[in-house]
Amino acid sequence: MLTKIREKIQGILAVLILGFLAIPFALWGIGSYFEGGADAPVAEVNGVEIDQRTYQQALDSLRRTNPEQLQNPAVKRLVLENLVNQTLVLSDAHASGYRTSNAQLAELIRGLPYFQKDGEFDPELYRVVLAREGLTPAAFEEQLRQESLPGQLRQGLSDSAFVTDDDVARAVRLLRQERRVSYAVIAPEAFLDEIEIEPRAIEEYYRANADAFRAPEAVRVAYLVLDASSLGAEVEPTEEELRRAYEAEAARYVTPERRRISHILIEAPDGTEAAEEARAEAEALLARLRDGADFAALAKAHSDDAATASKGGDLGEIQRGVLPEELEQAVFALEQPGALAGPVRTSYGYHLVKLIERTPEQRRAFDEVKDELREQVRARKGEEEFYELAERFRNLVYEHPEDLRAAAEALDLKVQTSDWFTEQDGSGIAADPRVRAAAFEPEVLEGERNSDAIELEGERMVALRVTEHRPAAIRPLAEVRAEIERRLKQERARERARETAEQWLAALGQGKPLAEVAQGPGARRELERILVRAEPGDTPPALLEAVFAAPRPEGSPSIGQVDLGPAGYAVYALEAVREPDLAAVDQDFKERVRRQLLQRRGSDYYRSYRQGLRETAEIEINEQRL
Repeated sequence: MLTKIREKIQGILAVLILGFLAIPFALWGIGSYFEGGADAPVAEVNGVEIDQRTYQQALDSLRRTNPEQLQNPAVKRLVLENLVNQTLVLSDAHASGYRTSNAQLAELIRGLPYFQKDGEFDPELYRVVLAREGLTPAAFEEQLRQESLPGQLRQGLSDSAFVTDDDVARAVRLLRQERRVSYAVIAPEAFLDEIEIEPRAIEEYYRANADAFRAPEAVRVAYLVLDASSLGAEVEPTEEELRRAYEAEAARYVTPERRRISHILIEAPDGTEAAEEARAEAEALLARLRDGADFAALAKAHSDDAATASKGGDLGEIQRGVLPEELEQAVFALEQPGALAGPVRTSYGYHLVKLIERTPEQRRAFDEVKDELREQVRARKGEEEFYELAERFRNLVYEHPEDLRAAAEALDLKVQTSDWFTEQDGSGIAADPRVRAAAFEPEVLEGERNSDAIELEGERMVALRVTEHRPAAIRPLAEVRAEIERRLKQERARERARETAEQWLAALGQGKPLAEVAQGPGARRELERILVRAEPGDTPPALLEAVFAAPRPEGSPSIGQVDLGPAGYAVYALEAVREPDLAAVDQDFKERVRRQLLQRRGSDYYRSYRQGLRETAEIEINEQRL
């Protein structure tokens, strides 16, 4: 269960950081970069420690998605390199004065799907989720405020990128250039039926490539599964239990009152003359609104909330618990759509508010959610029973290491049998790498003992013992003969296809037309086809690349041969090149090219910036801690 608890603790922030910072591994506790730890750090970056806990939790986030990758030391090093880069960027963002304002933070939180219900921010869900993660709103918001800084820095660098009209024109010329080409493809499959492989060739190949036919060590296991979902499946809750669950989860079945509002914000620093000026401006705007001025127009012209001003001040639908307390009181005091409130003072400044629409609270009836409640009660009782039995399960498989029957009989479980699986691959219960790892532990594999209880996702626990063991061995020739014959046929067929393509190319070099040259079974011709980089269609990528790398034809076509891999070989004759008329190119296409160039250049800026940080940083890696 410790694994499950750790996963729940890391769940939300792991995904948040993945989204905000666009790095391949989720992090937790980025503030610890600036606090160090009790243990020797894994690395130190300009005096900032990356502690063992931070490193291990980054590994855990990868382990949950692709545990086998962590067997590769290079992957572990890549995890650390990303932590180093992130530390450098976060430190520099602080030093450069990047900050996340209250308005930015509020918008960021409202947009997170983890806190939304039916596509809208749900303040009750926000509090529940944070409580489940052991976080207070203040701690989470400060964490989020810090973690959004590198994203701001990256956006700033990307926004500084620029592309000239000449850059766009050059790219458009390349993307819209037309090349008229004739080509033919010869597929190896055309020769397969003609090829006969003699037995001696199969035997020689087998002897020369014996290791390629080595079957890995494999096992079959007997196993027990303690599963909370199975334990609860047979439970039939009483009507009283269902009603208690309904009352306990009442908030879940209530859609709180929602109000759609628009606002105008006049920023006002505390304790300054500017605050009085801001209040006066807000009161003047309110007077204009009461005289019939258009709210959206005034918001666009005067609101200091950049995120909503362009939308006429629209804040969308709001529930209680989202807005600052003073503003919330004013908003929820409004009764009729069109009503105005303000100026309302908050830490952001002075607000003017207009009620657009009011949606009353709605509650789902007990009978409507009865089936859902039944499944909830079953799941809860299954989990409760699972927690009660888990320790007994663990003890029984340990105290009776010679077989699983004692645990099966005591807990009314069924001993099941797996298919064959290896340490690297398996199906069914062996699809989980933790199960495979346990089966190949020396005391289980060689000592004929039960494994320890293995904790899996979804409140499941497994124990196993090896029942059959198949050592690694070279598969006999009789078993692989057909495979070798098929492989040799494919190799010879590809060779025949290559020889045919070379003959075609030689004939093209003598001035013969491709339509005349590319004949015979398996030949596929495309004559006088117009190719455009921006619209490759079904043209094989390797062929497209070769055609656009070929020199312009002068007097006679430019010819060449291309290896298409398993698809065979192609020969081509480039007949003409036509440059695009830039004035006729669609303006939307030009703008897409401009955006792509800007995005690529912005990424290059950020990559260069980060590389510059690495080159001037003092980085110490504790190799023994990896």
